[in-house]
Parts: sequence; C-alpha cells; structure tokens
Amino acid sequence: MAENKLNIQTQIIKTGEGRDFSDVRIPGVPIYQTSNFLYDDIDGGTEILLSRQPGHIYSRYTNPTVDALNEIISGLEGAEAALSFGSGMAAISSAVLAVCEPGDHIVSSAYIYGGAFTFFQKQLSRLKIAVTFVDPRDHEAVKAAVRPETRLFYTEPLSNPTLITSDIRFWAKLAHDHGCPLFLDGTFTPPPVCRPLQLDADLSIHSATKYLGGHSDLLGGVVAGSTAMIDKIRPVMKTYGPVIAPFVAWLLIRGIRTLGVRLERQNESALQLARFLERHPNVNRVFYAGLESDPHHQLAAKQFDGFSGMLSFEVKGGWEAAKKVMENLQLALFTVSLGDVSTLICHPASTSHVYLTPEERAAIDVTDGLLRLSVGLEHVDDLQTDLQQALNKI
Repeated sequence: MAENKLNIQTQIIKTGEGRDFSDVRIPGVPIYQTSNFLYDDIDGGTEILLSRQPGHIYSRYTNPTVDALNEIISGLEGAEAALSFGSGMAAISSAVLAVCEPGDHIVSSAYIYGGAFTFFQKQLSRLKIAVTFVDPRDHEAVKAAVRPETRLFYTEPLSNPTLITSDIRFWAKLAHDHGCPLFLDGTFTPPPVCRPLQLDADLSIHSATKYLGGHSDLLGGVVAGSTAMIDKIRPVMKTYGPVIAPFVAWLLIRGIRTLGVRLERQNESALQLARFLERHPNVNRVFYAGLESDPHHQLAAKQFDGFSGMLSFEVKGGWEAAKKVMENLQLALFTVSLGDVSTLICHPASTSHVYLTPEERAAIDVTDGLLRLSVGLEHVDDLQTDLQQALNKI
C-alpha cells in the first residue's frame, strides 16, 4: 500500500521500519536497542532461531551489540567464545547450572565471594546439588573432597576479600584428572592481570560490574571458554533469561577500552598502599599478594601480571575501630562494589559476607576488623595521607 494513502497515525508507526543502516560507518559499536529483529522469510527465521544459520531474531538469544561485547571478551581472555549476562551472579549461576544436575557434587574454595558462597550453600542444596568447601591452599584437603559424583571444581585466582591465591594449574590438573571442568571467578584479576584459560582452566567468569565496566554505572557478568563449554551454557541463558541489555553491553564495551591503563595505575597504587599499611601500628594484617611478606607472593608472581588493585587489611580494635576508619576517610567511598575509578572501601563482614554465619566468616579470615580497599585512580599520595589520618584516629 502506498505510504501516502495511509492514515497519518499508521505513517507515524511505519516510517523508517526495516531500514538498513549498514552503510553508516562510525568509530565505535552501535547500540542495537531492540528486542526483536526482522527476517526475510519464515524458514530463514526458524533456522536462525535454531542456531543453524547466523543472524538475529530476539535479543534474549543474540543481539549485535552484545555479540560485539562477547567478541571483545573472548579476545581478552584468549577464548574461543564468550557470553554476557545481566550480572556477575547471573553468569555464575548459569554456568554452574549448565554442568550440574541433581545428585551432582562440586568442590569449591571456601574463600569466595559471599554471594557465590550463599548460592552454592543455599540455592544449590534446594536442587540436590552438594558442595564441599575447602581451603584452596590445602591441596590434600582439595583432593580429599573429591567424590565419585563430583562434576565441577570452582575457585578464585585471588579470593574475595582476603586475596588468598589459588594454584590454578594444580586445581586444573586435579579437575581434569577426574573428568571435571574448572571454573574460576576472576573478578579481582581481570585480563591482563590473569588469563585463567592459559593456565588450563575451562571457564573464566567475571562480574563485569567491577573492573571491566570500571565506573560503577552498570551491572553485568561475562563468561569465556571453549566453544563447546559456551554452547552448554547458552541454552541455560536463553531459558532462564538473565541476559545483558544492549545499552549496558555498549557501556561495558566503552569501559573495557580503558581497562589496561586503569589496571596498571591501580596495581601500582595498591602496592604502595599495602606497604604503607603493613607498617602502620594500628593495622594487624595486610592481605596483598604483591607484598614480599605475603605467603602467596611467589605463586602470585608466577601466575599474574600484576597483583590487582584490591587489598584488604585488618585493623586493631575490631568492628568499632573499622567503623571509625571508614567514618573518617575523606577520599575513599564507603560502598559495596569494587573496580571503580574512585577508591572504594567496605566492611566484608557486614556487606559481601553478611549472610555467612560468624563461624563461617571466622574460618575464612573475614573478621570484624577486616576492611577491603578497591584502589582507584586518585593520586596515591593523597590516598595514603587519607588512610593515615583515619587510622591515626583509632
């Protein structure tokens, strides 16, 4: 029907529909902010829907902006493929549910993000999936935890929040000897600090909300691995629907462009602050693998390109002293996230690990006096001065 014969209300809807903008060249990745896509014929749409030919049909399945993000992530990780999700926990839960079913068993580090710990402990138990938590440094305990029904090994290269270093090659060999994959949450150690797949891990997971985004303005999660592994996870993502929005994917692409320079500065500053904190009389302990005094220093130096912009320290005086430090800091922001351009501080026992029992927290060194510092891009001398004046008030 000729457009000039249509009612103006119909023309408003129809003008521009289906127009091809592929001849337009721009310096970045465009945002395909659409839920569905047009296709030429019914048979072709079905082939796309069944993933038997390339194309897009619905943004819960694929989206050009999200595909560009996945390609960037796979390149960063040296992976064959990647997937993006609406949050880090969406990435973790989808990946785990892709390889485990009722009756299966997981061997997991006990030194992991509190949200992941709670998911393993509370939610997987409802699905009859058992989890044994171990100290990732105790290799004999890790070996002893394996059962005939074990289907997955899970750890973090640098643990949240105490920066415990896992020997990735040991974990990978043990997992593979038992016919299982190894999944790692590398949120604290994004590329180029660590590329777990090059150390024989099977899946690298990140809360992209953190270092990859870098500005505390988005929620996202990513996984990267072999095509075969990603193909296992994709149906879970499609069915449960924890997908990332195109605009968020675009924000994430923008954030990743500065990841390298941000990490370089944050690593350097974190090391200087860790050395300062190690000398302060009101600090009991500093958790940072870049310190030569840290028991994991040699392993971390071998596995990582840098030691992360994350560090934790335990102040003398427990919760009251920790609270006083946070209340007196003028530059560091008290918030739960990490990896921002601004320096952030949090109290893990009352935030990321609040759902663990006091006994569970004590077992993984999350004490009432522990503070986690995500070092930002402010000048390190200013950050050190700020920490010093706050610590001096305990």
